Amino acid sequence: MANTEEYNVNFFKPMSDHARTNKKLIATLAAIWFCAVFGFQALLIILNEPTPEPAFTTFQTVYPEIVDNQEASLETKQQFSRSLLSVLGKNIAVSDDHKAVFKQALSSTVVSMLPQSENQIIQSGANEEFIDAAIKSIGLADEGFDKIMIDLLPFSLVKVESDQLSAEVKEALPGIMELYLVHNQNVLTDFNFLGFPFHYWYTSQFLLILFVVLCLIYAVIIDRTSKKFNFIEEA
Repeated sequence: MANTEEYNVNFFKPMSDHARTNKKLIATLAAIWFCAVFGFQALLIILNEPTPEPAFTTFQTVYPEIVDNQEASLETKQQFSRSLLSVLGKNIAVSDDHKAVFKQALSSTVVSMLPQSENQIIQSGANEEFIDAAIKSIGLADEGFDKIMIDLLPFSLVKVESDQLSAEVKEALPGIMELYLVHNQNVLTDFNFLGFPFHYWYTSQFLLILFVVLCLIYAVIIDRTSKKFNFIEEA
């Protein structure tokens, strides 16, 4: 190795001008990378605003009437049932404890919409009739998103003893619904770029491109620096 100055491999205590320049360059590029990654995450957090899904807005509108079951209209109960099914459709994300709350609330609401004669059949455990009655009561059509809700019903209905929501369900349901139906959104998540939400494109593509560019910048600058200080590594 030919070098006009002493070569030292200690990155944290460089002895030569070349080593000090190399350290500054690496630190600068690392800082750019750090800001690009964590600065964007911080920006997302700063700009985030809780944004409810339409199902949560519907839930907030009808829930006060549902709590007082005697005052709730058929349409209100149908909207309430649909809002519950919209969460149960997030099957993987919903915990088992929360599923139990949703199923109890949905089943009790469906029972409350049925005539007394059908109610007795359901209480006896006729599951297929319960599902058919639920489809009719909720007003689901065999098309679009309603079809998905129909497919969910066999896994969402359970046998209940009452058409009234239990005190535990009434207390737990608002918080659980908010957990699954209110999401943090901002201009960076709503804006599309190259066909993708900007925050997704930024993290999945831009950061990879930036990393490659920073590597190229390092290679070019360190090559020029090596020539400047007459630093040559022998093969």
